[in-house]
Amino acid sequence: MKVAAKYLMEAVFKMADFFVVRDSLKAKIEADVPEIRRVYFAEDLDGVKESSQNTPAVHVLYQGYSPAQAERLRVDITIDQVWAVVLVLRHARGKYEGGEILDKLIQALHGYQPSGAVMKLELASSTFAPSYRPGVAYYPLAFSTRVINRKGA
Repeated sequence: MKVAAKYLMEAVFKMADFFVVRDSLKAKIEADVPEIRRVYFAEDLDGVKESSQNTPAVHVLYQGYSPAQAERLRVDITIDQVWAVVLVLRHARGKYEGGEILDKLIQALHGYQPSGAVMKLELASSTFAPSYRPGVAYYPLAFSTRVINRKGA
C-alpha cells in the first residue's frame, strides 16, 4: 500500500471526534511560532477578560463546514472544515503591529497536514473581520482542511 493511501486509511478510521484537527493546530502553532504566549480554544475564553489575556495569543476557533461530496453508499461523509486562527495583540491607537507574526502563522499552517485530516491546510477566507477594541486587536486568518467521518467509526 502506498504511504499516502495508508495515511488516508489511518485518518479515516481514527476520526472519532468532529473537531479532531484542533489539537494538532494548537501544537503546530506552539512549535513553530514561539512569539505566541498562549493558544486558546473557544471554551478557554469563557469568562476571560480581554485585558487579562496573555498576548500575543491565538484563538483557534471552528468556523464551519461544508459537505465536500455526496457519497453514493452514504457510508463515508467527506467534510471540508474551516478553522479560524485569530491573532490577539495589545493594540496601540493608530499602530499596526503583528504583521510578522501573521506571516509566521501562515507559513506554519498553510500546507501543514493536521492529525486526523486527509488534506493539507489551505489559506481560506475568514468570516471574521479584524476587530479593534480599547487596548486589544484581533487579526483573523482562516484555514480549510478535509476530514472523513466514517459511519460506525
